[in-house]
Amino acid sequence: MFHFNKKHLEDETIPMWVVKTHGESFYVDHVTSELKWSTKETPDNPATKGSIKIKNCTLEINDESATITA
Repeated sequence: MFHFNKKHLEDETIPMWVVKTHGESFYVDHVTSELKWSTKETPDNPATKGSIKIKNCTLEINDESATITA
């Protein structure tokens, strides 16, 4: 699952995206995915109103980006 990091609007040195997997959060500037995805709305969450959810995938993360593959 990943979502836009609102703190990036206040400070451009903070990575733009938050990628979450297995209870861990990773902060990256770029996310690449060629897989189908769905949205996950969380209107009652004060921080994140929605995110993009991808199931059954592999996540590779380096210093600045995340790549989602089958």
